[in-house]
Amino acid sequence: MFALIENRPSPCPVLLLGDPATDHFILEIPPIGGQTSPDWAHYGTWKMWTRYGGVHMTHDMLRKHGFVVTMAGPKTRPGSPNAGDGKAGGGTMTHVESLAHVRYVDASGQFLEHRPKAPLELRISGFGGYRESTRTALPPRISETCPKGSWPIVVLNDAGGGLREREDIWGPPLSDAPAPRRTLLHKMHLPLGEGSLWTRVAALDDQTRILIVHAENLRASGVRLARGLSWERAVEDLSRQAAVSDGLVPKLLSGCDHMLVLFDVEAAAILSGNATSAPTLDLLFDPGLAEGDVETEQAGDLFGKMNSFTTALARGIADAGQPLTLDALRKSVLDALAWQRAFAQGRLAERGSQLDFPVPAPTQEHVARYRCAPNLAAEDPTARVAIPRPEPNDTIARQVVREGLGVLSSVPSARFGKFFTVDRTEIEGYRAINRLIRGYLADHGATKPLSIAVFGPPGAGKSFGINQMVEPLRLPLKVFNLSEATAEDLPGFFHEIRDENLKGKTPLCFFDEFDAHGLSLVPHFLAPMQDGTFREGARLHPIGRGLFVFAGGTSHKFKDLNARAAEKPERKLTDFVSRLSGHIDVRGPDPDDRGADDGDSDHVLRRAILLRSMLEQRAPSVIDKASGKASIDDGVLDAFLKVPSFHHGARSMEKIIQMSTLGARAARYAVSDLPETDQLGMHVDADAFQRLALGASDPTRHG
Repeated sequence: MFALIENRPSPCPVLLLGDPATDHFILEIPPIGGQTSPDWAHYGTWKMWTRYGGVHMTHDMLRKHGFVVTMAGPKTRPGSPNAGDGKAGGGTMTHVESLAHVRYVDASGQFLEHRPKAPLELRISGFGGYRESTRTALPPRISETCPKGSWPIVVLNDAGGGLREREDIWGPPLSDAPAPRRTLLHKMHLPLGEGSLWTRVAALDDQTRILIVHAENLRASGVRLARGLSWERAVEDLSRQAAVSDGLVPKLLSGCDHMLVLFDVEAAAILSGNATSAPTLDLLFDPGLAEGDVETEQAGDLFGKMNSFTTALARGIADAGQPLTLDALRKSVLDALAWQRAFAQGRLAERGSQLDFPVPAPTQEHVARYRCAPNLAAEDPTARVAIPRPEPNDTIARQVVREGLGVLSSVPSARFGKFFTVDRTEIEGYRAINRLIRGYLADHGATKPLSIAVFGPPGAGKSFGINQMVEPLRLPLKVFNLSEATAEDLPGFFHEIRDENLKGKTPLCFFDEFDAHGLSLVPHFLAPMQDGTFREGARLHPIGRGLFVFAGGTSHKFKDLNARAAEKPERKLTDFVSRLSGHIDVRGPDPDDRGADDGDSDHVLRRAILLRSMLEQRAPSVIDKASGKASIDDGVLDAFLKVPSFHHGARSMEKIIQMSTLGARAARYAVSDLPETDQLGMHVDADAFQRLALGASDPTRHG
């Protein structure tokens, strides 16, 4: 059971109204085998635990936080044609039960095939769904009546299990005169914004109403809300949905004072507003993660995360006191996210015949991962959102080079292995492609290649990010440089891909500079991409599965390639593009001055990240091992960060470092270490670079 982790000096009373459920957990253990084992052991064994779920879990969590809890809710619900006994609804009363499959995990959180010696920890490996049963597995532990009382906090655990139509249960306490400035936390599941309970709560105007919903439930209700791309995109989508006058989001906002949208354990948005003003939007989030990332840190899952969030939020609100200010709500949400994350990373514990849920309090590291970005909603819902950074990009860039990537902990970012970016265009592109790749590899019924394209200027690192993304998957790598190939070479390339399939492997295939030779090779890829076949003479061969990555050489952006379709219709570019499942525009270290949506002020950060990484690899002696700080002259730093462009992108930055006179024991990167003018001129405007290195503020000024 849940344990009380601290005694509150003045226990706060809370009224909890919700839907009960019974949860069944089944553990299947593989056969033991062996000649001395009994017959039944050769067929495997299983264990099953049954626990009070639903509102009872919320009750136990509230008690853990030190609340004195009064709980009420329906013991049963009206039957339905889908009831577990197969009977039609009528007057039959049923109980809601859930089924989950669990497996043992090791210290790293990966599933085990057999029962470990210790500790006996488990996570949920699969959810079997719900059923309605006329026979209760556990005796009812809930009252259907509420005593009279005045509760400063009321929690509604509205799971659509019958409570929302039981006015006899929630009517009296919601109609009673509330405690001064009472706070009502309404955790609502599907269907959203429906039922008598919602109608009553929406009409209340004498208390602070906080509605808590999950982003997945909004999506299931038809709300357009991007998943796991970037936090800016999530804010934009919510802002646009809030502006749709007849949409679900405005309807929900009209019935509460604050609406909290949970993006799993990684973020929460606070929408606040009323009928006379546009809603404000605050984002509380982990800048380094996307929605759902924590779930991938170990095998399996836990349910009850929203309960963990809601009860921790109640704790924060109780500690904040009244009146509840928006600042106090923000702090409470930040703390609740940390509690929810600690819970999500926990494990179930088998203790004899009992299965206990985790009870971890968040660590300081959990708390420190989240930050608040207030007032993000723009007056124009079509405007592009930019989450403010703690300092100007130029200042942050200098800190990144000198102190390391930890400086960017409060800036939205994405990391795949050694690839790291804070550029929104790249973040969204790589995350979208990563989702496509993972989904494709998990779909064993897919027999044709998955085709994506990567664009960027020379030296932008088009292949590096993809390689880092899939490196943990250990896929065989095939690289084909099409600038050196002819149409006659392609069948041989396709045979190499087919050979990997015959070995039972899915290869990662880079077709570098696919747009070379005036796009003449493009038509030869249409059949392999669409049908999974290629022709060799008169014979047609299946090519099998594969990740086809087409890297542009002459097209630096996807829209550049698209623009060429009308110029050369015989190259069938339109057909080629129609066969792509996605694309990434990699921007590189130079500013994108060709119509970038944000003016590309992030190029200085891209340069700083590259420069820090290159110093770590090529000149590690200039970085102090104890502090991690790089010793580099201001002039050298200015030259790398402010020069207008590099001739060959990141390759030029790397070559300048290699050509510098930095010995194996160099303690500082000084101006005198830079290459001489002729050598610099191979990779950069040498005059502009040297003027910056010597302290000139304007690289275009000649003196």
